[in-house]
Amino acid sequence: MLALLLHLLVAPLSYPPELRSVPTTKQVVAIAVNVVWGTEYVPPIVQALKTKGDKATFFLGGTWAEGNPALARQIRQSGMEIGSHGDRHRHVGSLGVAENELEISRAAERIQAATGVKPTLYGPAYGELSPAVHIAAQRQGVRVVMWSIDTIDWRKSHTPDVIQGRVLRRLAPGAIILMHPTDRTAAALPGLLAELHRRGYRVVGVQELLRLAGRPEAPREQGGMQEQRVG
Repeated sequence: MLALLLHLLVAPLSYPPELRSVPTTKQVVAIAVNVVWGTEYVPPIVQALKTKGDKATFFLGGTWAEGNPALARQIRQSGMEIGSHGDRHRHVGSLGVAENELEISRAAERIQAATGVKPTLYGPAYGELSPAVHIAAQRQGVRVVMWSIDTIDWRKSHTPDVIQGRVLRRLAPGAIILMHPTDRTAAALPGLLAELHRRGYRVVGVQELLRLAGRPEAPREQGGMQEQRVG
């Protein structure tokens, strides 16, 4: 922590900001699925996306990928993008740069071993951000990804209708929609995807969203604070 404070005193904050959405006029949105629990709901979520011809980025926990290598490979083989949700789902906002780097690098090793893909997108656990998180991500060569639409689908009171309503009320081109593997998400997704298609939207992963929008670099826009999260 002392090293981080000294760094901040002598060096400007020059790290890229987190990615929350992508400015575009195209009717395209991305889905980001954080996976460190809810393993049994991952296959139906993947299947719902495949059935509709849609994609998403699955941000895998490193220890989760190591413990579920066959399912991690299945996600990749289904055509989904692979990102990192860190290694052990720690409260990264309270960690220093070195510990944050370990969370990212260890996760990358486990995820690559399971899927064959070294992730370049990083969704910090609990949606926590800090200068240390940003510096570590920059040093590890990964882009920090957050969201513009939070389904809060981990809350048991959020039924499939509530989840769909939260997305549709906030829907806009270039949005990043955050989800988790829950029974309500698995139930909500087929109808939500159908409605997004009805409204003329294409659903992709975050990397594809950047490519389609012609945004190879992260937009220079910093978001506000996020509510405390469980995943």
